[in-house]
Formats: sequence, C-alpha cells, structure tokens
Amino acid sequence: MQVVKRPLANLSQIAPLVYPLPLPSNWGQAQHFTWSNVDASDSTPVCGSTYSYDGEMTIDQAFAGEIFCVETDEIASTVWRFAHNRASYLKPYFQTQPLGNISRDGRFFLFTSNWNAQLGIGADGTPLSDVFIVKLD
Repeated sequence: MQVVKRPLANLSQIAPLVYPLPLPSNWGQAQHFTWSNVDASDSTPVCGSTYSYDGEMTIDQAFAGEIFCVETDEIASTVWRFAHNRASYLKPYFQTQPLGNISRDGRFFLFTSNWNAQLGIGADGTPLSDVFIVKLD
C-alpha cells in the first residue's frame, strides 16, 4: 500500500497517500489501479484491487485481496475498503486477475474474478472468470 502521488512536471515531488503504512509490510500483493477524474481535479480518489501473484487465497492482513479507493487530495490519508475480490491468479490466465475499472461517474467499480477458482473450467480447459460490480458508497 505504498501509494504515492507525483506531478508529471516534477517527478521528484513525491507525496505519500497512505500513511502510516500498515504492518506487517505486504510485499506479496500485486496492485491494479484505475482513476476517473470526471470533475477534472487532482482530488478524485484512485481505486484499485490487490491480489496474490502466486495464487495464494489466504486473506491474513488488511488490503489483501481487496477492492479499495485512496484519497488523493493530500489533506488526509483515507482509504475506503469496499469488498474482497476473491480472485486467485492462475498463471498464465490473465483474466483470473482482479482487473478493475471505475465508472465514468465514479460510483461503481467493475472487476473480474474467478471467485477463488470456484467458477469452474470452460470447455477448452480455461479457468472461468466473471464480472462483478461494487457500488462505491
């Protein structure tokens, strides 16, 4: 959760958005981020998902396998946690990652998941994934 913000005009100006960092440090969770600045400001929260790149499904600490948004106005360090994505990455099947996107109005987060590999296998042997939507309230 070392999420930072920096302007393209000055890449050395780094502002941490999540502080203090949660302990223990979580090096095993990959992150995907999405952002929709419908109000054309730099203060719109950035949303994302985390998952274990090695396919581990255990949720044993904060932010593991979650859908979340992070405040970007640099006034406070606020993280909104919405849901667990239940995605277990199965190499080399890209679609088993919890890849997400935020709606244009910023109210919904759409993501893919294989629901801990419980959705089954397709006729061609490929693990099935589905699309899930979380309302960001």
